[in-house]
Amino acid sequence: MARTALWAGIVCPQQPLQALLRLLPGASFEAEPLAIYELQRGRRLVVETNRAARMLGVRIGQRLADALAVAPALHTLTRDHAAERQLLEEIALSAYRYSHQVAISGNGVVLEVGGSCRLHGRLETLLEALDAELNSLGLKLWRGTAPVAAAASLMARAQLQVLTLTELEACLRNWPLKRLMLPTDEYSRLERLGLKRLSELLALPRFEFERRLGRGLLLHIDRLLGRAPTPLKYWQPPEIFRQKIELPVPTHRSDALLFALNRVLMQLQRWLQLRDRALTGLKVELHPEDPGRGSELHAGLSQPGFQRDKLLEILRLKLEPLKLDANIGSLVVQADSTNSFRPPQAELWGESPTGDSWEALLDRLQARVGTENLCSIAPCPDHRPERSWRWSEPGTSTVSAAFPERPGWLLPKPRPCKINELRLIDGPERIESGWWDGHDCRRDYWIAHDRHGNRLWIFREYKPRTGWFVHGLFG
Repeated sequence: MARTALWAGIVCPQQPLQALLRLLPGASFEAEPLAIYELQRGRRLVVETNRAARMLGVRIGQRLADALAVAPALHTLTRDHAAERQLLEEIALSAYRYSHQVAISGNGVVLEVGGSCRLHGRLETLLEALDAELNSLGLKLWRGTAPVAAAASLMARAQLQVLTLTELEACLRNWPLKRLMLPTDEYSRLERLGLKRLSELLALPRFEFERRLGRGLLLHIDRLLGRAPTPLKYWQPPEIFRQKIELPVPTHRSDALLFALNRVLMQLQRWLQLRDRALTGLKVELHPEDPGRGSELHAGLSQPGFQRDKLLEILRLKLEPLKLDANIGSLVVQADSTNSFRPPQAELWGESPTGDSWEALLDRLQARVGTENLCSIAPCPDHRPERSWRWSEPGTSTVSAAFPERPGWLLPKPRPCKINELRLIDGPERIESGWWDGHDCRRDYWIAHDRHGNRLWIFREYKPRTGWFVHGLFG
């Protein structure tokens, strides 16, 4: 028996408005009148408004000049189709966790959820998980279901759950044609013919329908009712994460830039989860509003992974000392390098992972003072203690080969001592090395106590000099 398909549709009401406001800090703008406009046929027309603007008489389709005449305090932003596309891709990225059949269709996202029920159990459980994921985006979204992809977005706008083709046709038959999201010129032609509901269209013989209204409209209705397949181009998360966003309001304020960056990092986090990757480096490009030289920020992580709060802290430390000559108009965020994800190491007898305070501290120090101003100590393959270490980049040192017990502190230079004032505890350890580089030595090392109980690391040297010397102190 063939599996019955079921599609979930997701739409964003007031999409032009939400696509811009999600990038502005604290920009609900509910208290301030706001309108989005775009240029259509040489005229600036209002395409979206918020509630405060509507209360003042601003309407969609109104000329911008007329809107400003009735509401002089109206805030205006230019419609950004690229930002709206990015918003849909952000929704698609979240939806991809629940289905591999995801498509951006028109002004919404559709995904096939019938086949995913095998992983999530009941349909209600899957849809609840999907709703929780969508709520975490911080957007106002509507969701619906339909047995065909073409109708899923319509059901989402009506917030209806339709499961069968019979239910779908019964639902759509009584709908006004305006709700079918037809092109404006198509709807005007139907209105002139006196057709206002889908049931009136379906009452026409098919040959008459096609002759009078065209095959394109007939095919569209057939797809809505599941009588013809819906062609879809399935969306997939990109192989490399690189996101460019145009700021609705250019700014040089670091808090506004961080707000927009936080939005991109939310997408990066979901991308890493889907790709099963761990972040090791991030590059941020700041492009000024006017053509000119931009700035770059690089944030490296000493431990591959992703913690948004810590990454934002690193970016904040990078932005603070930066002096911007002009307002920033756009940002480009790229995952500079990634590794395969490895979950954090857990304790043997516990469930909590080991802490990462050292890595977090190292990342903050690098962001504050620069990588070139930090160094660590790494072992060298040399038996001579004074030559068995080197300076290295923090976080890159490895465990040295097994040696007998060594002190945690070496003196800058070995200091002569009197052996009769010390008590030998352990040893000797013979070190004879360096004949190839002109620093030949032959020593016997001991662990000793002085009269105060301090543990010392001493040696008796035979070459190039003779005598007893203190070389290090044990803690």
